[in-house]
Amino acid sequence: MNDTLCREACHLIKELMECYVSRGAVKIESMFQYLSPGILVIGTGKHEFYTDLESLKEGLEKDQEEAKDIDFIIKNEWFEAKQITENSCVVYGEFEASESDIEGKQVIIHMDTRITAEVHRQPDGSLLVDSLHHSVPYIYQHEGEYYPKTFADIAEEALRRSEVLEKSIQLDSMTGLYNRKYTEKHINRMLTEDRTGGLMFMIDLDEFKRVNDEMGHLVGDELLKKVAGVLAKSAAQASEIAGRMGGDEFMVFLPGVRSDEEGDRQADYLIKAIGQVFSEIGMQQSCSIGIARAGAEGESFESLYHKADAALYESKALGKRNFHWHLKE
Repeated sequence: MNDTLCREACHLIKELMECYVSRGAVKIESMFQYLSPGILVIGTGKHEFYTDLESLKEGLEKDQEEAKDIDFIIKNEWFEAKQITENSCVVYGEFEASESDIEGKQVIIHMDTRITAEVHRQPDGSLLVDSLHHSVPYIYQHEGEYYPKTFADIAEEALRRSEVLEKSIQLDSMTGLYNRKYTEKHINRMLTEDRTGGLMFMIDLDEFKRVNDEMGHLVGDELLKKVAGVLAKSAAQASEIAGRMGGDEFMVFLPGVRSDEEGDRQADYLIKAIGQVFSEIGMQQSCSIGIARAGAEGESFESLYHKADAALYESKALGKRNFHWHLKE
């Protein structure tokens, strides 16, 4: 093995990288004589892919301009070489490049750089670099990992936590249904963006104040939770919405094309199921429901809400424990 070739090649690449990182444009130009006219250079930046010396020179000029106010120092560098043919070898190694002037800076540039380079000896005895590839390992990649698995796992967990947090923000703390804000947000999106159309059910518990007055607020809270369970069951599909609008007022939205018969069945079910919740605490009331239909041509939440609310008012006027449709004029 030609130890002299490997030793000289290592020294050349070390000198070349030190010039590039920390010695300025003039010193870099002095190294061009050691670069092959057809040199292949792959750097750490997305733009750093050069297939000849002329394109490399253009790229280096831009790099130097961009980094003119930054001074780097090199530390922990090492280079070794493996001979390929009698007159060529591959040099490999690494070094750390860090900013030297960091006073007053909160973000410091630090690069842990890996190098591979192909070097050959010319007939006149001089060395020429044919290719050079330098890369920076992924910052979140742990020692011993072939890809940043630990970071990927941490990121996955963060996303899961974010989803849980997002969901908790959307839900009513007592019942677990969507709160008023997100009930409105999700239904409005379906109406105005998805243009699904659908049926809106406004649900108000009949004489709920009696529960709190006669049995206490704890019993009243438990009843609200059980009613919420009924509504959640009635809106079983992922696209269907059940929300608490406040107090003892709830809403269910069934998107898509729905028949009058389906609306009637849904309202009948809710009145009977909620009546059963009341009967379990010895009371005979249930709920009143107003139903409004939205077409696929698009309608705002506010418009549909007013229609369903007007229908709910009519339902209560008819004697409660009843439902009423909003009729189009």
